[in-house]
Amino acid sequence: MVRFKLGMATLMVLLVAAAGTGSWWASELDAGEGTHSADQRDPGAVASAGAVRPVALSAAPARPRPKALPRVARFAVASFNLLGSSHTEPGGHHAHLASGPQRLPGAMAILAGHDVSVAGFQEFQPDQRAAFERDVKGWAMFPGLAMKGRGGENSVAWRTSTWDLIESDTVPIPYFNGRIREMPFVLLRHRATGLPAYFSTFHNPADTRAFPNQQRFRNEATDRQVALFKKLEATGIPQFVTGDMNERDEYFCRVTGATGLVAAAGGGNNGRCAPPKRAPIDWIFGSGQAQFTDYTVDRSPLARRTTDHPVSIASVAVDAQRFARASRARVSAGR
Repeated sequence: MVRFKLGMATLMVLLVAAAGTGSWWASELDAGEGTHSADQRDPGAVASAGAVRPVALSAAPARPRPKALPRVARFAVASFNLLGSSHTEPGGHHAHLASGPQRLPGAMAILAGHDVSVAGFQEFQPDQRAAFERDVKGWAMFPGLAMKGRGGENSVAWRTSTWDLIESDTVPIPYFNGRIREMPFVLLRHRATGLPAYFSTFHNPADTRAFPNQQRFRNEATDRQVALFKKLEATGIPQFVTGDMNERDEYFCRVTGATGLVAAAGGGNNGRCAPPKRAPIDWIFGSGQAQFTDYTVDRSPLARRTTDHPVSIASVAVDAQRFARASRARVSAGR
């Protein structure tokens, strides 16, 4: 009997609790419905204390624009001694080869085969420059025919679809027996990226039977070239040097020891000069912050029919972030 009474008491407690909960749910539901209907009747009415108040949400912050990828200019540059026409005339050292103008299409085919867009030419004699100006489309050069006679034998040429000329100048360099030749440097702008770069080309005197003992003139030529490299380096604009320097280790060590330039052929100079193995005389140098991604020396049958030199070609990547402070100021060689 006692157990029966306790069971009934428990049952009654549960029923009362359930009834209370149900009435609470009902009151909450009624309150919510009342607020909803009140809001519908008068949207401007002030909600009662028990009503749900609207929450003002702040606007989501604007998503930052993605940063543009750094501009990287990629191109190939060549150092190309074209073998002057005078050397292939009857009685010349290479009379078995075709004339300079006849060999020019082969030279351009070599550049096209390596996708070269800037070339430093040496021994670019007047008839060869005239053929270039007349027959080669899509390229420009400096000084080209603007200098008469042998004044333009060293010229920088570039594809006009890839580069725009910003400015051009020359620097006086001693050649055979110290005779001065004006040798060029140009400031070009890479059209796809807007990046500026300097390009120069040189030909220093060799020791020959007709002109022996040219070392002191090579030394003076190198001194003047290094002075120019330093001046261009100070602008913060990348620069690339091409040329038939008629020296191997000596030229490498002097240039890399005095400037921040590095050779496409390799080697290094951290105070102790380490020239590349099989150092060339046809050099390509570039600013240390630029990257040489490939280096080729073309000794193909076409090259041998075109010139008496191998053709040096370097592929380059120039990252704009490494030249963020590049100055656009004009630079003159001075006299």
